[in-house]
Amino acid sequence: MVTIKDVARLAGVSPSTASRAMHDSSLISEETKQRVLKAMAKLDYSPNFAAQNLANKSSNMIGVILPAREDSVGDNPFFVQIIQGLATICNAHDYMVSVATGQSEEELIKNIETMIKQGNIRQFVFVYSKARDKVLEYVKKQDGVRFVIIGTPYEDQETTLYVDNDNRKAGFDATEFLYDKGLENILYVYTDLDENVQNDRFLGYRDAVKKHGGQLLSLSLGNEDEHKRAKALKDYFKAYPEIEAIIACDDILALKTEYSCEAAGIDVKKLAMMGFNNSAYGRIMHPTLTSVEIFPRFLGSEAAALAIDSNLKIESNCVIVPHKVIERESTRI
Repeated sequence: MVTIKDVARLAGVSPSTASRAMHDSSLISEETKQRVLKAMAKLDYSPNFAAQNLANKSSNMIGVILPAREDSVGDNPFFVQIIQGLATICNAHDYMVSVATGQSEEELIKNIETMIKQGNIRQFVFVYSKARDKVLEYVKKQDGVRFVIIGTPYEDQETTLYVDNDNRKAGFDATEFLYDKGLENILYVYTDLDENVQNDRFLGYRDAVKKHGGQLLSLSLGNEDEHKRAKALKDYFKAYPEIEAIIACDDILALKTEYSCEAAGIDVKKLAMMGFNNSAYGRIMHPTLTSVEIFPRFLGSEAAALAIDSNLKIESNCVIVPHKVIERESTRI
């Protein structure tokens, strides 16, 4: 690891002078400051956390990587509960949690780069899994970095550390739950099938529908504009008026779908509805939402355990957390 002594040696000054130059001290000439800055750039030296971690190759900190997208990520209780589970294990091992966010993949990568170079963070947990992820590819290329994915990886499943539910089975079980109630025309709504968890739940839905010889019905509601969501649902229900039930990829989308159905003039009281994550959103809906509990705190705690202890003895590279259907009013029709 590059130290301030290396910077000072390259700049031809003492370590104390190099330190003052980095802090823009008025005691140091502009010419010397420029020499120190050039030496820092050449050695790729970042000083912000150097004193704290100078003697270590890594810090007692886990970087938690949220997906790069709009601000609504912070409103999703799923991510909050995962971080709570992570924090429980981190606290027990005297680790701290640092969260990496970004509005784009490029911004997120830049923030992770800072965490690695300035914070000496060497353990990361991705709280998502998606196809063609530039952020994951960047982290894979970093020397000495250990990472765990919450979700099933799209690639290298045999060698990547990950924690997940069996989301395909969860999607199947949710659909079977509705079939057991005599409902046959079931619509699956989602936002982005590039996200592995949404796609796996869709595949489980598809498996169950095929088992029963039913009709596959799916609709993307990824647009955040409520009017466009309402129009999409109105058009879809016009084409398929036989729809009896809706499975949403998560509770938040279930709530949005309920609002959009009402805006489109669709009588949601005649529809059964299910979501995933068993979040507070479902419990405040009217009627209250039947949802698949996936135990996000357990996902977080298991991921933290894998990330912290490189010597942890595990029988495989993955941990599967169970799921459970929680029935409420929305499927009692």
